[in-house]
Amino acid sequence: MSRTLKRPMFRRGGSTNDGIMSGLTDRTKHADNPFVTGIGKRTDVLAPEFETILDKYTPKTRLPIGQLGLNLASGKFAGDGFLQNLVGSLQDPYRQFTKADDAREAAVRTGAAKLALGQAMKEAQPSDKRSQIALKAREAFGNKNIINPTTGKPFTSYGEAYTYFSMSAADPGRTSIEGAIAKSKQNFLAAGDYGSNEILAERHAIANTIVRAAVSKDENYTGKRIKIKDGEYRTQGQTPGIYVDVTGNKIIEINPDGTTEEKQELTELLRSYQ
Repeated sequence: MSRTLKRPMFRRGGSTNDGIMSGLTDRTKHADNPFVTGIGKRTDVLAPEFETILDKYTPKTRLPIGQLGLNLASGKFAGDGFLQNLVGSLQDPYRQFTKADDAREAAVRTGAAKLALGQAMKEAQPSDKRSQIALKAREAFGNKNIINPTTGKPFTSYGEAYTYFSMSAADPGRTSIEGAIAKSKQNFLAAGDYGSNEILAERHAIANTIVRAAVSKDENYTGKRIKIKDGEYRTQGQTPGIYVDVTGNKIIEINPDGTTEEKQELTELLRSYQ
């Protein structure tokens, strides 16, 4: 046998990392790669959530009705009868629609994947903010009294809570939800707004912490208390918008014409946290 084949690296049953292969390490399985088990798996969890958000806010593809109308009006396919004219006139607009819709879906998926990967890589980096987000997520998940303002319901998973707080416009380094409510409550009491009535102060604090986050940007959440006189809400001189009825434990909106109406869903959100 050739001396070359007698080298350690060619001996049956021996290690392939001897001889000229000395110093090299065995390859790890792809499934055991830290990127796949850590960042990769976290990306898989986040991507569908980002995709849902992007799909909701990315303008829907529309059928080019103008082109269809032009085709019908021109009578390009009129010689074959009405049905044939309609079908023929639809062909080019529908091709445009499907092409644009495919491009939209691809952009949503690609965008979601990039956002998810970026978020997963950020989470993999140790930081004080990450610890604060994780703390708030652990506190929120499993506590039925803590509501996800996006859905109006309790957080269903740690991942949902972590994603919400990591994407929140609020500084994640701030105090927890319950801590924020407690601080707001103390501010109301210190200002003498409610004397020593902690129940009313807490209702207002919950509204300004939880309900405020659930109000859409196009609505005016004033953060103020609406008072009652002679059994009716006092609206004179008040700016139209959403107010807190701490006595009735309700969320009330003052319309531009001065009338009022209860915001039932926001009232339920307010009460669900108490």
